[in-house]
Amino acid sequence: ELPTDILEIIDKVKAGHPMDVLRTAVSALSAFDPETLDNSIEATTRKGLRLTAQAPTIVAAHNMIRNGKTPVKPNPELNHAGNFLYMLLGKEPSKEEAHILDVDFILHAEHGSNASAFAARVAASTISDLHSAVVAGIGTLKGPAHGGAAEAVMVMAEAVGSPENAESYVRNILDSRGRIMGFGHRVYKAEDPRARHLRERAKNLGESSGQPHWFQILNKIQEVMTPYQRRGIYVNVDFFAGAIYYLLGIPEDIFIPM
Repeated sequence: ELPTDILEIIDKVKAGHPMDVLRTAVSALSAFDPETLDNSIEATTRKGLRLTAQAPTIVAAHNMIRNGKTPVKPNPELNHAGNFLYMLLGKEPSKEEAHILDVDFILHAEHGSNASAFAARVAASTISDLHSAVVAGIGTLKGPAHGGAAEAVMVMAEAVGSPENAESYVRNILDSRGRIMGFGHRVYKAEDPRARHLRERAKNLGESSGQPHWFQILNKIQEVMTPYQRRGIYVNVDFFAGAIYYLLGIPEDIFIPM
């Protein structure tokens, strides 16, 4: 659970973007952590575990507060992913929903040395504290050139509207030298191995929720983009993640802090 003072801070900045709220609340939590100034490996591990639990609670509490509702307290009987959905949406998720988000979290934990991870490492390298390093990473991730791909994929899918429109939509974007979101990766020049673990799960979730057309749209977009594989442009993990978040009922502006 979050300190009452942190909930009051979230309430005061509730009109802000979820990433702004997350950045502000994580920074404020440093004043409440008993080991903020202890940079030993043991203390840093404990602080990391606390932040891992507190971050989703911050995002979920903000979503409730901005909608005029009371934040939902964590349920110790649920796992990390299931608890996040429970606190975010106010209802206990099904086993399928909790599992699919658990898989998504595990896949996204594989982040290598991207912009936000690098920014956090730079802050840590100055012997700063863990909260400062995480805030640096959050601030970097907020930038649209880094975070936001999953959200952009769903915006694209909504603009396409139906599988029949996918080819003309993609052609128009590419002809105008635009970019199709959810494709390409700085490291992976073959299919992002994380994407294959979400593809079938996104399809099944769409069918079980009565909204199979979202996967059908994405599948058609992927078909149209197949010729670009010879250039090393394959689907990445965010391509199917956006549909999964949407089908779980997660607001689109929370896709980035996910």
